[in-house]
Amino acid sequence: MSATSGGPSGPFTIAHVTHEAVEKMGGIGTVLEGMMTSAVYQSAVRRSILVGPMGGHHFESPLRRLGPHVNVRYSSADNIDFDGLGRRFHPIQWAFGVHIAYGIRTYEKNGYNREGRAEILLIDVSSPNRDQLAIFKMRLWDCFRIDARRYEHDWGFEEYCRLAEPAFYALSAIVAPDELPCIILSHEYMGLCTALKAVMDGGEAFRTAFHAHECATARRLVEHHSGHDTAFYNIMRQASARGLFVEDIFGDQSSHMRHALISHAHQLDAIIAVGDPTAEEMNFLNPQTRQASIDLVYNGLPAFFADFAQEQQARWMMDEWARAVVGYCPDVLMTHVARPVISKAFWRDLKVISHLDRLLGAEGRTGLLIFLTCGAPPRATAEVNRMAREYGWPWHHREAYPDLVGPEIELHRLIQHYNAGHTNVKAMLVNQFGWSGAALGDAAPAAMTFASLRQATDVELGQSVYEPFGIAQLEALGSGALCVASSVCGCVASYRSVLARMEGGATGGGNSNVIVADYTRLDRPMTIDELRAMTQAQRDRVEERVAAEVAAELHRRLPRSEADYRRLLESGRELAEQMGWERVIADDLLPVLRRIAAPRGGGL
Repeated sequence: MSATSGGPSGPFTIAHVTHEAVEKMGGIGTVLEGMMTSAVYQSAVRRSILVGPMGGHHFESPLRRLGPHVNVRYSSADNIDFDGLGRRFHPIQWAFGVHIAYGIRTYEKNGYNREGRAEILLIDVSSPNRDQLAIFKMRLWDCFRIDARRYEHDWGFEEYCRLAEPAFYALSAIVAPDELPCIILSHEYMGLCTALKAVMDGGEAFRTAFHAHECATARRLVEHHSGHDTAFYNIMRQASARGLFVEDIFGDQSSHMRHALISHAHQLDAIIAVGDPTAEEMNFLNPQTRQASIDLVYNGLPAFFADFAQEQQARWMMDEWARAVVGYCPDVLMTHVARPVISKAFWRDLKVISHLDRLLGAEGRTGLLIFLTCGAPPRATAEVNRMAREYGWPWHHREAYPDLVGPEIELHRLIQHYNAGHTNVKAMLVNQFGWSGAALGDAAPAAMTFASLRQATDVELGQSVYEPFGIAQLEALGSGALCVASSVCGCVASYRSVLARMEGGATGGGNSNVIVADYTRLDRPMTIDELRAMTQAQRDRVEERVAAEVAAELHRRLPRSEADYRRLLESGRELAEQMGWERVIADDLLPVLRRIAAPRGGGL
């Protein structure tokens, strides 16, 4: 442990409470990877401790209990203690009825030659001390009016409620006095019980912040309303202007566990929002949150940089794959990389390419849109090759695992319906994450990787109805792609702020790589009551209009010569470099950490 004193200027000790401590499963894992491999973060943060429940992680030996990238140093369940941590952890384990595992995780950023390290602290909460847990739940009610009994049958709440006290005391046991204050960063609702424990008992030794990767209340309302973003954001902005809040418009939300927790984010030292829409949504929760200061800390952009020759090589590999699987090499290659959830609004992409089909057809050009999404465990290479031989996967599909399952089925049906009516631009589903021979089978060139897909694509679509930031939407910027994002994506404001800062830059004129699709722009003014009653048919009319506009603008900007490709590559790379993790951490995150780490009127 360092002998250097921490404090408001660092170096900082940060405990990230998250469900992605062991492995990257989604956006939070991508954010953690970006932070841990950032040189700026590494220079400012002395210790990063990833905290979470042990869960049901699969491992082939006790030394792999914390995953393949973690060096296990302590595990009470396996009688491992290489560093003498037992004397610190044993009293906590006994008091709370838990097992504790601790190790060091290595991060490697593929394609960047960057590495990072973080400590892992996992706690098995499957058999807690019920008396201690009951006392903690009672204190949650006494201090914050959180009725834990109402939500204890929801494992999403109960697991992280059980985690809170042993996590707090385990951090207290391993963080030295000269490394304080320890900043507990609650990634989404999962860390809020731990953070609230620190609010109650942490004194000057702890600081707390809520990292809003989304506003769970808003996501739920957007996804379940027939008007989706078209209705919700117009409602929210009208209501907020009148001093109204979410429950004034949509009624009591207390049955929703995540809403109940995030409504107390204002109790912490800071609220960090990953995008402007998320900040608006948090302000819409209640008067207390609106009065709190919400800091915007955009996500950084992991870009796949390449020179023109590398881009051409990647495109050649993609063309070879497309010729073998689809039967033709498209003039325009489009992708949408996302999880198969309603918020990603895949249907909007089909509306856009329906118009593009006519526009490209008039020029005798073709296109292909690849939906890369997966709703099941990875398919083995042998299964992939078998499906390819038997019926031409992934151009053709069959329902039932190892092929289509869950949300993949409905998406494939939409694609089939679209392809039946269009000739020039086709769509396909690749329901297997990863982009290599192991993932795609023998048809994939040996050297092809996910970076190849990003470098080869002409267009990345991401017209989500709900997207707090949207890293994937702009991930292909550094490769010169045209990127289409909906106006409610948090990355749009980040992109616009970078454009404003790049005075006289390559993207300063009209030739930008980013197209913003605004599905919240109504055909006519509507009242809150009209918006609340918006039907899918009404939303469809807005979507058809906007999709036609997006297709026309996309068609106008598509490269048609080598000079066009090179210009987009240069402008996209300039944008991506300005939106990377190094700048975000230096300019946005570190000032927040310095502010909340400052003394609050007492010594540590």
